[in-house]
Amino acid sequence: MFKKFMAKIGIGSAKVDLVLRGSEYTLGDAIEGELVLQGGAVEQYINKVDVQFMLALRTKKNEHRRAMATIPFDCRFMLGAGERKTLPFMYQLPKDLLISSHAVAYYFTTNLDIAAGVDSQDNDYIRVNPPTRFTNIITAFEELGLREKHDSRAFDGYAQEFEFFPTAFLQGSVREVEFIAAIEEEQIRLLLELDIPSFSREMEVKREVVLSNELLADVARLRDYLQQMMEEMIENPNAYLQQRHMMGYGHGHQHRHSGFGGAMGGFAAGILGGLVLSELMDGMMGDTEETEGAFDGGEEGGGDGGFFGDMFGGGDE
Repeated sequence: MFKKFMAKIGIGSAKVDLVLRGSEYTLGDAIEGELVLQGGAVEQYINKVDVQFMLALRTKKNEHRRAMATIPFDCRFMLGAGERKTLPFMYQLPKDLLISSHAVAYYFTTNLDIAAGVDSQDNDYIRVNPPTRFTNIITAFEELGLREKHDSRAFDGYAQEFEFFPTAFLQGSVREVEFIAAIEEEQIRLLLELDIPSFSREMEVKREVVLSNELLADVARLRDYLQQMMEEMIENPNAYLQQRHMMGYGHGHQHRHSGFGGAMGGFAAGILGGLVLSELMDGMMGDTEETEGAFDGGEEGGGDGGFFGDMFGGGDE
């Protein structure tokens, strides 16, 4: 009787552990492992088990957590004292997730529902990386002397933005280079934006660039091609201002990335609530001075800084 009582209050109760085969994955990967249920001091009835794939997103003002997916297990059974059960686990990562960064983290929460007892929970953190062909784009930008900003890779309510400032190429001509990306089977599409200073205001010149897998495999060719694309944007900015208008930019009721489908991070836009998206959009329009120092490092720090909070116990690579 004493053991049963103690199990009901969580002492000597059944436990659950999600054991994954790795901690780092690429967009679109299948995550595999097993669910381990360990019986406690007494026999207990298991009502259900499920695993939630969670997104933790930090904005300039708040931290938000949302379940991206729930993986249920059809198991209602009696788990004997000291009994061990294992169940296979698999989850396919979507290809349009945000990648892990200073503002984006992922983890699995495993929930064990015990009848007339204290439920057990287990959290397992993972890192979601882009494919190598995307990483080559970052390398090409770096070889051009474009340095990623410390607050790059944030979610703007529609997609994940990558932001750079010039240290050699484009220095003096462009204040900032930004892009969002759509990762596809045979290519990666970028929506490039150059912020060009002018007499009266800053021009935001946008251009869609398609990069084949063949080009993405050769960093030197990729670097030269991106340099050519951006030089053309600077030499004839009005041509791309016209393209920007045709694609639906500049209208108050539309998002600044309207017309560019399949962007990295689009999956999150469908999961996050309206209040979160509204906060993100308000933050983009408002004064950012109050948030200075919220991220590790200054403006000229690397874009893949430390994870927020104590979720990972370490920084990004």
